[in-house]
Amino acid sequence: MTRPRSVLTVAAPLAAALLLTGCGSSEEEQRQAAFCEDVPTLLEDVTADMQAVTSDPQTAPDVVGEAVDRLEAVEPPAGVADEWAALVDAWSGMRDLLGRVDLEDPSANTEFVEEATQLQEDLVSTGDAVDEWGQENC
Repeated sequence: MTRPRSVLTVAAPLAAALLLTGCGSSEEEQRQAAFCEDVPTLLEDVTADMQAVTSDPQTAPDVVGEAVDRLEAVEPPAGVADEWAALVDAWSGMRDLLGRVDLEDPSANTEFVEEATQLQEDLVSTGDAVDEWGQENC
């Protein structure tokens, strides 16, 4: 299983990118460059971590919680800030839901099916919106 990166591990490349692109660039341009450089890898790591959860569902709350922490540490450029906030909100909702479900007995969670389905749809649509912005602007 891939070990999640700490906030510092994610923040260090962001800081380096800001320093390297700093000459003559606006803060917003620097933020966009850092976002375009680092977020695809971050999202790939989060996806890989989530795929690993399928073999050990008991780890889901911790894995999703760590993903939310990593996503919240990102400072997106203005052009994608709303989409990024919606993505983080969807992940936060999934983290909160996992804190309420019975991971030992999935059949006891029928009351959460509708909420889980909506969160999955939100994760897909917000992820698509961030991806679309990245394809157009990175």
